[in-house]
Amino acid sequence: MKCAVCGKKVTGNYVVCYEHRGTKYQSTCPIHGKTTFIGRQCQKCLALKTPLYVVKNGKDRLGKKIGVRHFLYPYLERLTKLDRRYQSRFQKRISSTSGIYGIFAGSTCLYVGQSTNITNRIHQHQENFKKAQWQLRGIRIWKRRVNLSKIKKKKVEFKYYEMANKYRLKDLSYKTLFVVPRLDNEYEFKELLTYAEQAMMITYKPKFNHIAARPTETK
Repeated sequence: MKCAVCGKKVTGNYVVCYEHRGTKYQSTCPIHGKTTFIGRQCQKCLALKTPLYVVKNGKDRLGKKIGVRHFLYPYLERLTKLDRRYQSRFQKRISSTSGIYGIFAGSTCLYVGQSTNITNRIHQHQENFKKAQWQLRGIRIWKRRVNLSKIKKKKVEFKYYEMANKYRLKDLSYKTLFVVPRLDNEYEFKELLTYAEQAMMITYKPKFNHIAARPTETK
């Protein structure tokens, strides 16, 4: 293998030589496409892997103390007691409620997400899983082994190919992990969703969540 920066020969699994171990270079990330790397690490992925929405020492992400009037206060125990045995008592069947859901294969958590309508979001996941599954089947007609990072013209997000490569749709189960009631304040509602998502990600350690929780256009 050659150094991705200078072209010198490198040994083992290294992608850059010792002199360029901290040098930025362009390569292809399976999630972000062509982007900046240092070593083997996509810098966009690295930034997104850092958990921001966590409660530390009784304070929110902005350093504000969570008192009784803080919108996070009613959920403080669930946001800080990140033990799977404790959190599992709150699991429910999926419904059209807003909150945090988990996708499981047996006892293994594959993915954790947030939504304003969990049932609808799960249906979207199932459809995307099928698209990835059919595309992988087409590739396997021509190749015995599939390199997921080299799939061209991806029809869905990378996580669906990872799941479809190892599991069948009928292997999956779905659970509501954290019910988040709709708040009058939209900003606080989205913040609470994101704090709850990060708490469940830390608790259940999903295999295919490659980035930390961030506010999204909730689905």
